[in-house]
Amino acid sequence: MRILISGASIAGPVLAYWLTRRDFDVTLVERAPTLRKTGGHAVDLFRPSMEISAQMGVLPRIEALATGTDTLTLYRKGGRRPARIDLTKLYRATSDRHVEIMRDDLSEVYYEAGRDNVEYLFGDSITAISPDGDVTFENAAPRRFDVVVGADGLHSNVRRLVFGDEAGLTRFIGGYLAVVSAPKSLAHHTDMVVHLGAGRLAGIYSAEHLQDARALFIFRSKQQLAYHHRDVLRQKELLREVFTGMDPEVNRWLDELDGTPSFYFDSITQLQLQTWSSGRVTLVGDAGYCPGPAVGGSTSLAVLGAYEIGRAHV
Repeated sequence: MRILISGASIAGPVLAYWLTRRDFDVTLVERAPTLRKTGGHAVDLFRPSMEISAQMGVLPRIEALATGTDTLTLYRKGGRRPARIDLTKLYRATSDRHVEIMRDDLSEVYYEAGRDNVEYLFGDSITAISPDGDVTFENAAPRRFDVVVGADGLHSNVRRLVFGDEAGLTRFIGGYLAVVSAPKSLAHHTDMVVHLGAGRLAGIYSAEHLQDARALFIFRSKQQLAYHHRDVLRQKELLREVFTGMDPEVNRWLDELDGTPSFYFDSITQLQLQTWSSGRVTLVGDAGYCPGPAVGGSTSLAVLGAYEIGRAHV
């Protein structure tokens, strides 16, 4: 059976790994020219996804790449002094097994676990999928597949091509998230510093093995903002409008916007579909059931979903 997966972030490589365990012929197509390895934000893995990672033999490496952020220093607008929070206690209240890791590090770990048995097509994208499984690409020659899996995130190309009106069933839940790469000297790798104001939050953190720090911005909005999800200049303008003047330290983080090597910005939006499958096509991870950036649990859901689909065939 020939299976095509779109998306090489988290769910795609995990699913590819499990499908190849039974010698399925797996091809994975990724729009980016190489594995995405710069920027991104920290994500959480909880017990189910950690146990799946252990079965894949990659848990020791994941734990070695943990961010190590165990405290949070919180500055509140108008507060006299900061509050210091032990994050390890918060994590234990959520799950008895947990690790925080940078998303791009986790993606690389899963990619390396199965890449020898998977055909990767980088720098390409699906342009059409027929009911019979005929697939055309932007660059590669057309091929026929028995199953096509969209593992390409909230803005899934596969979902847009196949699911029609269902593709846009999203629910904006009132906020936006941005992540900016900044000099490591601005952060301490074991402590996340956060400035909190009405309807907005800005923070910065790093990890011992990282070459940079990540500035995090979250803000509320009563209505969806007008911008295209690939219009980076407009997204940076919006970020400055909300956070400029919040605090001198936050202004310093905003100064990095023009020169940052990586930038992420997206609405906190939930995807609400009635079905995740149509004919030969199915969706996994954020492409099918994104709970929303900054909501928490999205990455663990992606790993678990990919494992369950793969296990159904193993």
